[in-house]
Amino acid sequence: MGSNDLPVKKIYIDSKFKRHDSVSSSNFKIELPYTLKLPDNAIFYVDDVCIPHNWYTVEAGVNDKLYFRLQVQGGGAVNDYIITLSSKIYNGTQFAAEVQSKITAATSQTTTCVYDHHTRRISILIGVLETNFWTDDVLKLVVNNVTWFGPTFDRGHLSSGNDLLSNNNKQTSPKDLDVQYYLSLQPVRNIYMRSPNISSFNTIGCNGESSVIKKIPVSSNQGDMIFNNITSANDFLDCSKATWKTLEFHLVDVNSNYINLHGADVSFSLILDKQLPDQ
Repeated sequence: MGSNDLPVKKIYIDSKFKRHDSVSSSNFKIELPYTLKLPDNAIFYVDDVCIPHNWYTVEAGVNDKLYFRLQVQGGGAVNDYIITLSSKIYNGTQFAAEVQSKITAATSQTTTCVYDHHTRRISILIGVLETNFWTDDVLKLVVNNVTWFGPTFDRGHLSSGNDLLSNNNKQTSPKDLDVQYYLSLQPVRNIYMRSPNISSFNTIGCNGESSVIKKIPVSSNQGDMIFNNITSANDFLDCSKATWKTLEFHLVDVNSNYINLHGADVSFSLILDKQLPDQ
């Protein structure tokens, strides 16, 4: 791989040195000291990625709400509720206690939530009422095709915690006196690095977006660092004849929510090269 005619070989990026108009360390801009004019057949790799795993299990405005229905047995009176979970890190037992507390406060019903660490399932019993938790897909149909007997909410921004309950069926989960869900307390499995101004727009993301320049699997535990390096010589993107001065980067989850790094910084490298004829 040659580097003839390349203005630089490598650019080191650290969000600590982001521009003042940047939003956060997961939505930031870097100003290069001078303009780079890249030659024909130029390509780049994203390498040396270092991201702190310090987002919470529940993040305010991202996944802090649960929507559920209570109904008297035999098709009786119906009420719908929304609870907002506290933003913090949880284990299974702590999460069950939080759900129990918030449901009890919202419904005034005797509520029992138990976490089984052998099966990683949570069991929820609310009084003697039939219960079901609304899935995101069904919530988005409220007003059009589904009747909701509870407080108003924004269908376009649910901030739903259904992923934590693995409650992702296309239809509302079956109602029962004792409902059970498999807890998945790792809300972010992969981090998607996007760039609206250096991407070659020849990738397709999970939501159809074309600005993804790197997918970073979350390979560390809470509180540790995530490291990611190049694993394939073909994992490059085209930047032929591009002009770089201001570089913009977004770190998001699969639902396009910005990763809340709580003030910590990220770093990575952009490696420049020239594409060989047979690549």
